[in-house]
Amino acid sequence: MLLQNKKVLTFILAGGKGSRLYPLTRDRSKPAVFFAARFRIIDFVLSSCINSHLRQVYLLTQTKSLSLHQHLRKSWNFLPNELSEFVAPVPAQQRVSEEWYSGTADAIYQNLHLLEYHRPEHVFILSGDHIYNMDFNELFNQHIERGADLTLSVLGIKKKEAAAFGVLTMDDDLNINSFIEKPQDPSQIPGESDDCYINMGIYLFKTDTLVRMLAQDARKSSSHDFGKNIIPSMLGKYRVNGFSFKNSRFGHYWRDVGTIRSYYNANMDFLSQLGSRIICTPDWPILTAGISSPSSFFGGNEGVRIRNSTVDLGSHLYNCDINHSLIGAGVTVGSDTLIENSIIMTDCSIGRGCVIRNAIFDKGVVIPDNVQIGCDQQSDKEHYFISDGIVVLPKNFVL
Repeated sequence: MLLQNKKVLTFILAGGKGSRLYPLTRDRSKPAVFFAARFRIIDFVLSSCINSHLRQVYLLTQTKSLSLHQHLRKSWNFLPNELSEFVAPVPAQQRVSEEWYSGTADAIYQNLHLLEYHRPEHVFILSGDHIYNMDFNELFNQHIERGADLTLSVLGIKKKEAAAFGVLTMDDDLNINSFIEKPQDPSQIPGESDDCYINMGIYLFKTDTLVRMLAQDARKSSSHDFGKNIIPSMLGKYRVNGFSFKNSRFGHYWRDVGTIRSYYNANMDFLSQLGSRIICTPDWPILTAGISSPSSFFGGNEGVRIRNSTVDLGSHLYNCDINHSLIGAGVTVGSDTLIENSIIMTDCSIGRGCVIRNAIFDKGVVIPDNVQIGCDQQSDKEHYFISDGIVVLPKNFVL
């Protein structure tokens, strides 16, 4: 059963502030943050949608959305309108009240007019700020076969990490029988010594059930959130099933990149064996903006030494060392500079004789000659933003 033959509408929640990713979110929303030095975080869920034949997609945006809207226009404006296919942003519009989106469920509730217009039988609701690939046909098929009102994708993780997520319990028949958002003492999977099931923020609803639940929630004083309110109130009244992500085609990798440390670690995964499983493959490409740039240039009499790193198009590197790092498009690095364990995004310029370690440079950072960053923590604290030992320079920072 293929999604391309079914009446399915998709919403992607892409309006979060991403406060814990500051300063990368100083000028943009979290889904618009660069990832692996060339993609944007939003590219992963959108690519899975397109590859799964989900091609009527609305992105609900709100906070600092200009950068995200520009990226959508440049990268995702290729679907044929004559076939009623689209990836379209929907800014918060105060259609039903004078309030902006006040929760994940409220964001959908304020756009029920889109359900009235399209009349889908089922609705996918996805998060726009996670790194993963997924064939949504697998989840859809289970949802239809079991006649579920709601199917959500679940993942088993260690108990010590689970308290940051919605934690659920699920029986052998895939029925979800409890759901608590960010519990202090997460319930463990029966028979598993130290694992818990968490909510991945991937939902598939029957349309009539979704509309009914949103209308009920809108009349209540609540957080208007799927994890805190909608899903717990459905248990015992509707068929709520879990889809086990680990048993899916791409079930080996999912990352929440909500903090600087988790974001940094996920980027570094691209330089390990994990990277080969999530970077573009011929049958499951990760789409993003095309770059009109020449090939990268590696110059200088002594040459450029690159170890376990990636370098995007249009970069100019001279007599330098790049070790375990991701270098974006249009980056310039001067002679005798060492970059190690770092993420250097698009259009940065780094001078000669520099040492850069354990750092994230956002787009357009300019560093002069003979600067050391990530070498002396006390000195770094006096001059730069540091999170969990990682030096982060914001967009267009000029030293």
